[in-house]
Amino acid sequence: MLSCSLPCKMQPRRFLLPASTTLSFTTIEVVVTPTGANFPPVGSIPQDFSPTGLQRLWDVVGPVEPPPYTTTRVPQLPIPLPSAPPALYPSWFSPTPSDILPNLTLPKGFFFGVATAAYQVEGAVKNEGKGPTMWDWNSRQPNGVVDNTTGDVVDLQYFLYKEDVARVAAIGVNAHAFSISWARIFPFGTADSPVNQAGLDHYSDLIDYHLQNGVEPVATLFHWDTPLSVQAYYGGFTSPRIVNDFVNYAKAVFKAYNGRVKTWYTFNEPRVYCSQIAGYPFNVSLAPGVNSSTAPYQCEYNLLRAHAGVVKAFRDMKIEGEISFKNDDFVGIPWRSNNTDDAAAVERHAAFRIGVFSDPAYKTGDWPKIMTDTLPPSYLPRFTEQEKKDNLGSADFFAIDSYRTQFIAAPPDGLAACISNTSHPLWPECHSVVLVDPNGWAAGISPDPLSDSWLQATPNFLRQSLRDLQARWPTKKMYISEFGFVEPFEELRTDLFRITEDVTRTNYFMSYLGEILLAIHEDKLPIAGIFAWAMIDNAEWSSGTSAKFGIQYVNYTTLERTYKRSALSLSEFFKVHLEK
Repeated sequence: MLSCSLPCKMQPRRFLLPASTTLSFTTIEVVVTPTGANFPPVGSIPQDFSPTGLQRLWDVVGPVEPPPYTTTRVPQLPIPLPSAPPALYPSWFSPTPSDILPNLTLPKGFFFGVATAAYQVEGAVKNEGKGPTMWDWNSRQPNGVVDNTTGDVVDLQYFLYKEDVARVAAIGVNAHAFSISWARIFPFGTADSPVNQAGLDHYSDLIDYHLQNGVEPVATLFHWDTPLSVQAYYGGFTSPRIVNDFVNYAKAVFKAYNGRVKTWYTFNEPRVYCSQIAGYPFNVSLAPGVNSSTAPYQCEYNLLRAHAGVVKAFRDMKIEGEISFKNDDFVGIPWRSNNTDDAAAVERHAAFRIGVFSDPAYKTGDWPKIMTDTLPPSYLPRFTEQEKKDNLGSADFFAIDSYRTQFIAAPPDGLAACISNTSHPLWPECHSVVLVDPNGWAAGISPDPLSDSWLQATPNFLRQSLRDLQARWPTKKMYISEFGFVEPFEELRTDLFRITEDVTRTNYFMSYLGEILLAIHEDKLPIAGIFAWAMIDNAEWSSGTSAKFGIQYVNYTTLERTYKRSALSLSEFFKVHLEK
């Protein structure tokens, strides 16, 4: 997710590489040069809900590329499947997908899912009354997207959703986690603005088509595509005004789709989102009085209040089903064994990256103590007693985008030196993610260079990572709501037979799924479904269409989809391991 859909894909990443076997480090910070972002002063655009007012919002984005067609394409059924790919390796070296722990099965009702997000796949960004989003704007800012691609057309799933649903149903997928674009339902975003019936109708048709094809629709209300309107009017999630507007949007969606969607997420990877908006280019659009240092925490506070408000509405409206949000990241492994600073750094990492939302929802109703001990109220607003009550119990299950697990180290000059110094480069989290062990060996297999600042294939750490989550935030149900891998150098391939032979991604999925089987049967973890990122190649946020996470290839000239080996291997695995 991140991805990026994916976790931490969007933020500057600090990580440490051992310079030798001694405790000497080089710190590398990956950043985007902040130059040239152009956004109107927050509050300067009037709330005009007319067609003229909508066009004024689109003028902030500029011209968009129209789609090649504007009607929903109906696929010819059944979808033809390719022949099974030959075995990758000799059987003594690696089992086929059907031979991975063949005596173990997945629980009844288990979700074999795939995942997408609206901005990343839909295209048709200006069609049928949709308003602009901040990612429509970002993709036109200097250095906003590394390959200068946009989401204007991309996969055009807005008009090709029937083909995409039929294609995954054909390989046995029984669930699809997608997101709804707030700006399609409320082009102007606010509670007092008109609803766009065409947007509601589109997702209604999409949901019905899923159900007709035996694919459970799993809906996310917000996957980072903030309506540009609310950002321009008041600064989006850095303003408390967002809470009422988001709850209003959610209520309209619940009312429209109640009984058809049974699993809901309020927010995708909220911690990553709130980090993202504090950096270039989004930091030119913060609410008055908020700066890049305080923005992540103001966002987290407002977002949690919005989440709790939506869940309260969900329950008051007696909406059928379950609701939660999607966590990202991992608890982490101390980089040096028996090192108290590294062990404490792991706890700081867990608090700032997962506990920030999961402690309020699952444990205490309040922020992790590590955070309140570190951050003053001017950074991190404190919850009222009523807000704590609203937070606690506001998630029905635990969802984790479990892409990788890595090492955590304390700052080279010690934890205490960082915690006590607000000018320290690692304050306030005061830890670093480390991609190698103390001997210099990688924590896991590397992905494409576009994602190697954050992503590694780490199946050997997966079970412990999932146990850590359940121990800290115990629940009766857990979903692995995203996991996936960027095949190295796939964007450079031109021969289709090379593109579809995504060996590293296939090995990633098969090794993770074997560990998930063991986590269910041996560790007794209540894992009820997995969602492979991604259904198809897509617009991977700041990496554009160059980073390839899809289990299907998309030809961006013809928009034709082609199954990769990973898709067929997933199909073979689940055909054997799903309980009939």
